[in-house]
Amino acid sequence: MALVLSLLINLIMAIALASYARKANLLSGINGDLRLDLANITEQSELKTSRIKTLESEIQALTQKRLPGLISLNLDEVIKVDKQYVKNIVFTRTGKKGAHLYEYKVVLENHEAALQPALKVLLFDRSGVQVGMSTLSHRTEQGGVSRLDQDEVRTHYSAVQLPRRSEPEYFQIILL
Repeated sequence: MALVLSLLINLIMAIALASYARKANLLSGINGDLRLDLANITEQSELKTSRIKTLESEIQALTQKRLPGLISLNLDEVIKVDKQYVKNIVFTRTGKKGAHLYEYKVVLENHEAALQPALKVLLFDRSGVQVGMSTLSHRTEQGGVSRLDQDEVRTHYSAVQLPRRSEPEYFQIILL
């Protein structure tokens, strides 16, 4: 009786081990397939990311070739301009969700004789279409720009309201 019981227990353990080995083998195969799928997806993603970057740089080159002097607009980043008395500018998206209002801060620095600063900030979309404009001069309604003395540095803020669904990607500063 003990021998039969021992054989029965051994048989059950052998069946359990065989079942476990079969499941481990199946899971190993599934794991290999998933790793292969992940590798393929990663490779496709890298290829598509590379293609997107190439296309974006081609669009940028074509836009800037058509409209020389455009500068890439990066939000919340100090963009060095160094165009006569315009030192740098920072753009920030403001307002409630869905609002197309862009505020900018321009730093003016004069190393020459006193002058009356006047400039336009033009905003362009991806294809080079002008989507917004702001003017800073002594005649601006929102607190005009006063005289800029020699060796003076001053900051001015203003905002640009854009039409719906317009996203600026470039800007240009025109001194008046």
